[in-house]
Amino acid sequence: MSKRKLIALFLVVGLCAMAIPSFQPAHAAVEITFWHAMTGNNQNIVTALVDKFNASQSDIHVTEQNKGSSYNDELNAVIAASQQQQGPNVAQIFDLGTPLAIDSGFFTPVESILSADQLAKIKDDVAAPILSYFTVGGKLYSLPWNNSNPLLYYNKDMFKAAGLDENKPPATWQELEEDCAKIMAANAAPNCISMQIYGWFFEQWMALQGAELANNGNGRADRATETNLTSDAAKNILSFWKDLSDKGYWISTGKLEDGNGAKQIFASKQAAFVIDSTGSLRGLTQNAKDGGFELGTGFMPANADIERVGVIIGGASLWIGAGHPDEQNQAAATFVNWLLQPEQMAEWHKGTGYLPITKSAQAVLESDGWFKDNPNLKTAVDQLNAAQATSATAGALMGPFPQIRTIVDQAIQAVTSGTSVDDALTEAKTQADAALADYNSRLTK
Repeated sequence: MSKRKLIALFLVVGLCAMAIPSFQPAHAAVEITFWHAMTGNNQNIVTALVDKFNASQSDIHVTEQNKGSSYNDELNAVIAASQQQQGPNVAQIFDLGTPLAIDSGFFTPVESILSADQLAKIKDDVAAPILSYFTVGGKLYSLPWNNSNPLLYYNKDMFKAAGLDENKPPATWQELEEDCAKIMAANAAPNCISMQIYGWFFEQWMALQGAELANNGNGRADRATETNLTSDAAKNILSFWKDLSDKGYWISTGKLEDGNGAKQIFASKQAAFVIDSTGSLRGLTQNAKDGGFELGTGFMPANADIERVGVIIGGASLWIGAGHPDEQNQAAATFVNWLLQPEQMAEWHKGTGYLPITKSAQAVLESDGWFKDNPNLKTAVDQLNAAQATSATAGALMGPFPQIRTIVDQAIQAVTSGTSVDDALTEAKTQADAALADYNSRLTK
């Protein structure tokens, strides 16, 4: 089967080429395009950075365009345009799209375009767990950019009302349940923890236990052919989730991946905790201010029975489109490398709340007193830097990953609705493994 048919099968069903003048002055800037999925405030920050880059030199001109309100929308647009040889020079692709981006053949590994000096500096500067995610087969395919990980957010006022240390959030599942018991006994909150039904959290807890989500080194040593959804680590997670539900500690809207609903429950003071992305910190900080309570943050709680390994990054990275002239490729490499420089990365972090993923940017922010003034943002950076770089924290690579995440969502929903952990995970594994087999079979036809 052709790559086009494979992509048409796996992408969500949701272009115009500009005429190039026949003659240009010898000094004309190299024109490149940058497509992304940022909206609202984040889009404004993207535009400001691109304008800053264009104003900083005259050799390259970048035109940025929003291509949808979601990562899937933008990926659809990129693939559709690339099939017509009209794809962008630089594209923002979300983490789960990594295998599909590689398999499509529509992108050039960034490692093959960067200079040896640029590549060495990036590998030395970018946080190891983040770099690991986008390195496949020993090759860096894209440059990480807007990345996040999950945090435990909590209401410090409710902590104090329950007689808990407001500056000591629970670090483990077991401590979380102990704190929930005290919070509920003291009537400090109607519910203990608000948490959306979300496979991303399941994936995080696999990595925190040092467990791979898929075989063949999480799909990195070789293409994944089987999931590890019936492993002991997977059973530990759903048993913990079920326990929170059975004890009446956990509250949810009941909908799959309803992050807004989970945050609203917390913001309205209906729960003492919420687990969500570091990208939600700015919004939750404002919610706390509006609600008249003090917000605290902690690492995502881990299983105390197993050594903590680390969280997986989320978000997206920057890919270089294939099939463009070499001068455009070099211009694209210059632009994406510029975005990772300390000043730009610090500006990106301050404006959006995404992680400052480079050591140099973190040093700039530290010296400026940014983290002293914003300790909750420091929590996210500390958690990132505490993660070990392993195949588990690198994250799984699976072609139909978006579909598999939904299958895990459904397993969580089933367990918290009365299905046994073993039955739910057995069914999830059967469906996920079938999706992997179907995807992989199409690559060989």
